[in-house]
Amino acid sequence: MTILDAKDLTFSYGRKPVLEGIDLDCRQGEVLGILGQNGSGKTTLLRLLAGYLKPDQGRVSYRGTDLSVMSSADLARIRAVVGQSAGANFDFPVGEFVMLGRTPYLSRFGRETAHDFRMVEQALDLTDTGHLQDRLISRLSGGELQRVTIARALAQEPEILMLDEPTSHLDVRHQLEIMDLLGKLSLRMTVITIVHDLNLAFRHCGRVALLHRTHLHSCGPPEEVLTPHAIREVFSVRASRAEGPDLGGTLLSFSLPPPDPCRRDVRVHVIAGGGYGRTVLHALAGRGYQVSAGVLNEGDLDLEVARYLGCRVITAPPFSRIGENERQELEDISGGTDVIVVVAMPVGEGNLENIRFAKDIAGRIPVILFAPAGARSDLDYTGGEAAAVFAELGERGILACSLEELLERLTAVTAGSADGKKG
Repeated sequence: MTILDAKDLTFSYGRKPVLEGIDLDCRQGEVLGILGQNGSGKTTLLRLLAGYLKPDQGRVSYRGTDLSVMSSADLARIRAVVGQSAGANFDFPVGEFVMLGRTPYLSRFGRETAHDFRMVEQALDLTDTGHLQDRLISRLSGGELQRVTIARALAQEPEILMLDEPTSHLDVRHQLEIMDLLGKLSLRMTVITIVHDLNLAFRHCGRVALLHRTHLHSCGPPEEVLTPHAIREVFSVRASRAEGPDLGGTLLSFSLPPPDPCRRDVRVHVIAGGGYGRTVLHALAGRGYQVSAGVLNEGDLDLEVARYLGCRVITAPPFSRIGENERQELEDISGGTDVIVVVAMPVGEGNLENIRFAKDIAGRIPVILFAPAGARSDLDYTGGEAAAVFAELGERGILACSLEELLERLTAVTAGSADGKKG
């Protein structure tokens, strides 16, 4: 039975279309996974389905009623949303944190009732976090915090649970535990979740919706949607399947397509961090560009990817600021660089010098700012300076709002670079 129905959804940020003509039904008692490249509109689609955003065209209906005519209080009783940023602004005990999920049912000055406490207790029990209820949020591990955040959502008594990459930044065991939990919860409600790992989606989702270039590429059971051909078309990687009881079912394995020999002499330096540059690093290295990266602190997710791909990397000690030595390394490496790609990422005082460098060099070397449409807007932790630098890069440099755009812009600005060096 369809519980949530999207028809002809179209949405844009400014003049840039993010989603076009999306038709998607969400069924009662299933785990529906939303997949696609970074910047493909996954989070935007989830926010449209939740009623946080209004489509430019089309509609989302809950049991036949358009979400646009429903009050925020009514929506809060129907669906609960777990975003990427788990936690709270204040250091609550877990029990009080989960009680926040009862807010849609409380009057402005109302006190919690016995029913409210029962719902909190049930939510803690469903997520196996009852033993944590007196512990402070700040004292939880990543996996515990994710479970407690899901418990807060369950305290809303939703019919639909929506999650934005609930397994991101968790280790393998906690990823599996969270996905197993979502499977159990689907016996009570509809679960719609953005999934980054294709193998997790294959094993734990009843259906998957695959987004590609603002459109819905396909939707259906994972074994029908996640074919090697579709994965190569959408993610630009080669995929193969292995099956067997010792593998726990189907296992997808991936490899980069053969490098383009025409790009082997084109050098690209990537400024990223916090895991925001992983897709860019894979895409550029896989297409044969000579890729360097940094400055990256030891322990950064992007550093692990860059080293795995064999990129030249400028590093700094963990949690340290970029200093004069690292700035000089940036200057040195830029001397032989054809283009610099800056990925929109969280910026604080520690890595601010990275984007300052990109701004300073923008007049000498082409600089592409990769800022996916629908990406987080709260990336500035410097009191406004980072936002100003990003804005200036968008004006002085070249803006790319999707991976496809980035690759197109890169091809355009480096056309002839390899031939010029050979000559």
